[in-house]
Amino acid sequence: EEGSATSRIPFSDLLDNLNVAAMLRARANFDKLSIVFDGEYFDLESETHRQTIRLGPQGNLEVEASAKVKLVQYILELNAGYQIFDLDAPYSLVRGDELRTRGELYAGARYLSMKPEIEVQVGAQRTDIGNWESWVDGVVGARLAFDLSENVALGIQGDVGGFDVGQSSKFAWMQITSLSWRYSDSLTLALGYKFLDVEREVGDSTIELQLRGPFIATFVRF
Repeated sequence: EEGSATSRIPFSDLLDNLNVAAMLRARANFDKLSIVFDGEYFDLESETHRQTIRLGPQGNLEVEASAKVKLVQYILELNAGYQIFDLDAPYSLVRGDELRTRGELYAGARYLSMKPEIEVQVGAQRTDIGNWESWVDGVVGARLAFDLSENVALGIQGDVGGFDVGQSSKFAWMQITSLSWRYSDSLTLALGYKFLDVEREVGDSTIELQLRGPFIATFVRF
């Protein structure tokens, strides 16, 4: 399709080209109300690719050229939720035991900022191509938690947002599935998979961004 480009970066390449990555999630509960902050940052930089190119009418002038691709991205989200049910788990052995099934609805905003950049050098001349793109999406979603045992729980979260309001995404959706194990009163280990898909129009161009992959995290309860 004219005017479009597609790029897929495998997980192994992300590790090879990763400079810095950080994730932070915090949650505060107030009875049935909750406030959740979720932040991600990563800085990617490819290896420098070098090549000798020929210039001039006869192609007899050789010039060294190099190119490097960089990407810096922030994703910051703040939302407020309200618990709509807290029930005995359907597989509970006895009524009133500690296994619960909980659900809440939430709404908030997700800030996305990215700078894809290509650093090109031909001879002594260097050019950086790329600008920051930043925008905010309103999001609405739901979170479900299923106690599988006293210390193990399954979590499912999903939301949609953007809705082409102002400078926001035309449409965006996110889904997280996680399995957590509470191995002490204050520490929990979680394994999961996160998927984020964003489509945004910028002038005559369209940005289609898809981030997905597994994660491992440790939660500290205060």
